[in-house]
Amino acid sequence: MKELTVFEMEAISGGYTWDFSSASAAFTSLASNAVEALGAGILGSVITACVGAGLGGFQGGSNGGILGLGLIGNAVGAVAGFILGAIGGAAGAVALGWEGSVEALQSLIESTLNGTFAPW
Repeated sequence: MKELTVFEMEAISGGYTWDFSSASAAFTSLASNAVEALGAGILGSVITACVGAGLGGFQGGSNGGILGLGLIGNAVGAVAGFILGAIGGAAGAVALGWEGSVEALQSLIESTLNGTFAPW
């Protein structure tokens, strides 16, 4: 079985590293990967929740309405977009790992601020 080089290890999707050579190394590996996954999940959920709230608010009230019902649609869309964006962003960021999620979220932020983000 071939041992992977450092470059190959960095190219692995979701590149969490594991070391089970001893009990202390296994515990350290597990703890560091848990912290990395937690950090990536928090970062992903916060950023995608904000983007989801904005998109949900914009699209939620696009039909307008009589007596302010378009505003209710905006509010429901913003809340639903916030919640679903946070859940989806956390799951995706944990799956990608810290480095992959930072790259993906940076491109998401740049495209959102530039006005070129198209979710569909």
